[in-house]
Amino acid sequence: MKYCKSCLTTNLRPNSSFNKKNICIACEYSSQIFSFSSSTHLARLKEKIRELNKRARLKLNNYDCIVGVSGGKDSTRQALWVRDRLKMNPLLVCCAYPPYQMSDIGANNIENLINAGFDVIFDTPSPQTSRDLSKRSFIKFGNVCKASEMALFASVPRIAIDFDVKLIFWGENPALQVGDSETGGSDPLDGNNLRNLNTLVDGGDEWMDEVFQSPYKKKHYQYPSVNEFKKRNINIIYLGPAWDDWSNDMNSTFASLHGLTLRPNEEKITGDISNASMIDEEFTNINMMIKYFKYGFGRATDLVNEAIRNKEISRQDAIGIVEKYDGVCDDSIIKSYCNYINIAESEFWKYTNYWVNESIFRKTNKRPVPKFKVGVNFYD
Repeated sequence: MKYCKSCLTTNLRPNSSFNKKNICIACEYSSQIFSFSSSTHLARLKEKIRELNKRARLKLNNYDCIVGVSGGKDSTRQALWVRDRLKMNPLLVCCAYPPYQMSDIGANNIENLINAGFDVIFDTPSPQTSRDLSKRSFIKFGNVCKASEMALFASVPRIAIDFDVKLIFWGENPALQVGDSETGGSDPLDGNNLRNLNTLVDGGDEWMDEVFQSPYKKKHYQYPSVNEFKKRNINIIYLGPAWDDWSNDMNSTFASLHGLTLRPNEEKITGDISNASMIDEEFTNINMMIKYFKYGFGRATDLVNEAIRNKEISRQDAIGIVEKYDGVCDDSIIKSYCNYINIAESEFWKYTNYWVNESIFRKTNKRPVPKFKVGVNFYD
């Protein structure tokens, strides 16, 4: 396991990319982006929108774009910024979680967007199907949210196709934010390779077939093809690179000032040191823990990496935070998930331990123990 020399990204991250100086793609981009002013970022974004308007002949005075939303900070800020700063008329699309999975805070935050005057379309998978797919993907991939993530990413372009809306705004560019190199496009704003996100392509979708009685229902989980995008002249623009102040802290501050409810004092329960990540549901916290066991990094790593790039914390200070909070997921969350998919907690740990990377962790009957030291290259 090799670490980026600038942050705490490792080469075990799916689709990671390091340059010859052992600097990850996200840090490399970050060092370049600070050389531009906020007016330059905004000018590049507006020019790109103008280009797409000419090419796709967007319908103005109707819904001229779509913004995918959940119950979180990023989507709240995006929706308000697109409407109030870009003076566009967005249709918001929410792929909502089933009631058992969605948090009260997430529901309240969606209500906050409705009260702010937005039109919102809800695309909600059936609770029974969601539960069955979650259990199946947990056992097969060590991912309790794979199906819900697939539905979330697919629902936005599918609604764009149905409503003939040509432009989709997405938040972060995963290539530049966390280092998923396959999602980068022709420029930092180009989001048309979002379909290559690891969670969408890894494992395909054949594993869903035993759950669905009718094949057409699987279509809700399938990201539209390149040909479907081209036929409808649909384009995705990443908003994150257009803002020089895009960050977890800035987005949560902005959104909370506009009515978003945060979830404080969560770090000892979920490992969320920001108290603002993935506040719309509970089970993603399990994914963050299992990701740590697979790849040696978790939610805390992603959060401190951003702070390192923004020069808000040193790499050395970040190491202590990661050692303390990566992989944290309270037993109460695990118990709730076991009740949800109807398995014993001993079964949960049996399946979880199957996905543990034994090169960097030592297995136990329950939570594995890391062999590596955070920030230090490790060779088994």
